[in-house]
Amino acid sequence: MTPETTQHRFTLEELQQADEWSEGFCLVCRAPRNACEPDASGYQCDECGEPAVYGPHWIAIAGLFAEGEA
Repeated sequence: MTPETTQHRFTLEELQQADEWSEGFCLVCRAPRNACEPDASGYQCDECGEPAVYGPHWIAIAGLFAEGEA
């Protein structure tokens, strides 16, 4: 799963909070992951095991955000 193929979208608030807390999100299962760089790409997910965790800056650049609820 890559930012180009994911169906998940995140709110701007989720991305801002993830940036403050050094978190990223899995693009397969949408689970958060701690200890992520803002520009993380392809980190392994603690929940599903896929190498699909991306940092909030990467997610924002890829356009995977929406206003309101995700």
